[in-house]
Amino acid sequence: MRLILALVAILVVVPAQAQTSRPLEIAQAQIGMRLNQLRFAALPAGSRLICGRDQDKPAGAEHAHLMLPGAMASAGIDRCAIFSDDGKGKWVIRPSQLSGIPTEFWFMAIEDEAGSQRIFQIVARQPKDYFEKTAAFLSDRWGAPVQKAPYFVRWVNGTQEGQMKEDDEGVMIFLFDTRLFQLMESRMPKGKPRK
Repeated sequence: MRLILALVAILVVVPAQAQTSRPLEIAQAQIGMRLNQLRFAALPAGSRLICGRDQDKPAGAEHAHLMLPGAMASAGIDRCAIFSDDGKGKWVIRPSQLSGIPTEFWFMAIEDEAGSQRIFQIVARQPKDYFEKTAAFLSDRWGAPVQKAPYFVRWVNGTQEGQMKEDDEGVMIFLFDTRLFQLMESRMPKGKPRK
């Protein structure tokens, strides 16, 4: 009888735990996934993932959006986005829909200890005035935020963290893996000590 009661208790607890530990995925990418999983995913026709370090970038795909500050570049970070050919020889960032709103995404990758390029940060940008709608959409997907203030929301799930803010530039969403983020910081060049 005790065994049956223990099993019932487990069955009751597991769904509640599963509900609070949803992965903080966004678009087609997940934090921690190998960059090549996104590169070779089924993307819309005429689209492809292009990264700043790619040697085979198509003509017209040199974008300021893919450039990195010198310290990040020297730490082996790469910035990527999904681009599509506009039919005129120019490659432009292809927005994806997030809560029904066209959203631009960038994916930051770092080589992990095993030598695989992994996505450690996803950045998304939406036009202004969609903060409440997108915050409600993400809360429905990710669960209740741990912090909520006007124009700022924060979610945490294990080593994953999501943040969202709105300012004059629009709505920005940041999703990152704290462990991989620390790896990035450990590889950043250190400033010279002051004498």
